[in-house]
Amino acid sequence: MDVKEAIMSRRTVREFKKEPIPDELLLEILETAKWSPSPVNSQPWRFIIIRDKETLEKLREHAKYGKHLLDAPMAIAVVVTHIEGFHWYNEIAENKYAGAVIAANLMLAAWEKGVGTGWVSIERDKVNSILAVPKDHTVVTVMPIGYPVKVEPHSEDDRKPLEWMVFSEMFGERFPRIDSKRVGEKWKK
Repeated sequence: MDVKEAIMSRRTVREFKKEPIPDELLLEILETAKWSPSPVNSQPWRFIIIRDKETLEKLREHAKYGKHLLDAPMAIAVVVTHIEGFHWYNEIAENKYAGAVIAANLMLAAWEKGVGTGWVSIERDKVNSILAVPKDHTVVTVMPIGYPVKVEPHSEDDRKPLEWMVFSEMFGERFPRIDSKRVGEKWKK
């Protein structure tokens, strides 16, 4: 599977087989994901592997649309450290963006191996507390991970057309090489 195929075929998985992922495969997926880019090569990520059903239940209570956390044999919490002394336009960097990048790469690395994942939005403070995350770290997401029961293919309607999202020089200026007639009524807003 090449990168394009992985990106275009990956789906959020909500139904998982009960079969656990072997630790060797899990570590291979994490080894691949750890090569993600990060600000100043800080590599601020940590991972918490969660298999305990009671912990998964507590997390589910503080996760929007997180029912499938209990359907997966395990979950991975993607945690990032704060970069001490690193400021970006007067905001302290928490590395949430680096956390999102590594989470996406983890999803793609898993998908390439036939393993499904999903992004779960969380109540950050509550989840940090449940997982005993230090104050200078934060959980970005808790993603269920396991072998998918079934995978529905994407349809063209799943994605907004490129014409809708690509501009030239400034927001709203149509990119000249894209035909604006191709933007369907659904996406004109």
